[in-house]
Amino acid sequence: MLSMRYRRSQEDHTLFVKHTKLAGVVVLLVYMDDIIVTGNDEKEKKTLRECLSKEFEIKDLGRLRYFLGIEVARSREGIFMS
Repeated sequence: MLSMRYRRSQEDHTLFVKHTKLAGVVVLLVYMDDIIVTGNDEKEKKTLRECLSKEFEIKDLGRLRYFLGIEVARSREGIFMS
């Protein structure tokens, strides 16, 4: 991750962030064998997934619905977690 210019969070060593051109940001969160990739730079997210798939067997499950027992729901009002 560091070679791809991602920075590790000082508060959580499983969280990596990369700020891209034109105010883009991509975030990678790792927990055991689960990962979340999110951000507003679609090109960088694709590059990250391709890089990860070269090193690990990964599967894209689409939009986040559950993570560590937390349900994630989207609506017009925003994103809700419970």
